[in-house]
Amino acid sequence: MALLVVLVLGLAACQVDIEVGIGFNEDGSGLVTVDVALDQEAVALAPDITSLLLIDDIEDPASGWSYNDPRIDEQGRTSFSASKPFGSPEQLESVLAEIFGSENVFRDFTFERATSFAQTDYRVTGVVDLSEGSDLFIDPRLTERLGGEPLGQPIPNLEEALSGVAVRLVLDLPVGAEQEETLELGQGAVSIEMTAQEESGTAVTLRWVAWAAFALLGLSVLVAVAGYLLERRNRIRSTDPSVPQEPLVRSTAAAAAQPPARRLRLVVLNPLGVLFEPSDEPSQLLADFAVERGSEVDAESVEQLHNQAVLGRIAPAELWTGLGLDDDPAELTEQYLEQFTMRSGARDFMAEMARRDLPVACLTNDIASWSSALRDRLEITGVDTWIVSSEVGVCMPAPGIYEALRRTTAVPYENALLVDVRVGHLDAAHALGMSTALLADSRPQDGEAPGHAVVTSFSDFFRRRPRS
Repeated sequence: MALLVVLVLGLAACQVDIEVGIGFNEDGSGLVTVDVALDQEAVALAPDITSLLLIDDIEDPASGWSYNDPRIDEQGRTSFSASKPFGSPEQLESVLAEIFGSENVFRDFTFERATSFAQTDYRVTGVVDLSEGSDLFIDPRLTERLGGEPLGQPIPNLEEALSGVAVRLVLDLPVGAEQEETLELGQGAVSIEMTAQEESGTAVTLRWVAWAAFALLGLSVLVAVAGYLLERRNRIRSTDPSVPQEPLVRSTAAAAAQPPARRLRLVVLNPLGVLFEPSDEPSQLLADFAVERGSEVDAESVEQLHNQAVLGRIAPAELWTGLGLDDDPAELTEQYLEQFTMRSGARDFMAEMARRDLPVACLTNDIASWSSALRDRLEITGVDTWIVSSEVGVCMPAPGIYEALRRTTAVPYENALLVDVRVGHLDAAHALGMSTALLADSRPQDGEAPGHAVVTSFSDFFRRRPRS
């Protein structure tokens, strides 16, 4: 990785931006990304830089770094990027040391996660030290390979040549917005700290319950006051036989006792498992797919990479590379999606929903391009709204993705039904007030209580319940 940075910096005083991104997962693992952007002047000075940066000496599979194809960004610059996962905060510093070939630049990085009843707090700290300046880009072995010139060509004033270099550090915790720190070559040690806080779904639910209880109490007080005023009015006017007092009081009490209507206005399906089979965990399907093609990646790494992809943090091509599969990403995606088929009865169910004028939405933890390709291949129709995790940046069972559904459809939680194969997703939806149904292979045995209505096929939704 240090070789890539040094080769790019051999472009005199052109504008070069280096961005180092550190994205953390909840367990302290994550992904380091390095993005080097060259302006048009730099590319003009070295038109062969693209092929130079992709030679086998740089892209060494044993290094663990994954290199992406060069691309043109929004500012017209040519951008080169690479990434490497780390399994723990302890491994992070060794990965960061490979960027500049020095252990002094990034040091003392820590990651803390504290969970309480109401919230989860994240904190990351570290030190970035660029005081070595131009020495960071001089490697004796590389200098020898480049004909005795530290940056591959004669440069009279090295410090001036590096004056156009900008270094940015971007931190991304599991929740909250990214934090960016801009640094300069030669700058001394800078302490970095970032904190974020995630309120638990339980706390949010309890707050809503408290507000609901408060509103109900207020309503009860209003009803009691109304009853008192009516009774007082009746006593005052009891001498007037023309006023029908009793029916007035009875109708008011009946109206107060009537519960609010709960009418179904939206059916929500998790297509992975409900519309499409197999219903296994997507990360497990992905792991099996990779192993069948010779990959030796472990299940934990697959789950981490899949989580990053469905959150929209890495592209499908980066996912396949991280899984150790070097075939064409489009072909791998097509082969992976071929294993999915339509669940029996799903099309009839969708047609029946359309006949009843009942809207259908799909809520899924998936990669947007994969979801779109799968619905095109299986010719899915009748779905009014698709909420895909990689597009909204949050996955079930986090409350944020359900809120994205509510805002998009404008249907209150209490008027929506979620059908899913995963109890955790249903638990979160139920806590928000949605009706829920678990689509299972068989009905629960005695003593098993999933806490949700259980159906074993789409036809169960249309069976008439026996009268009591």
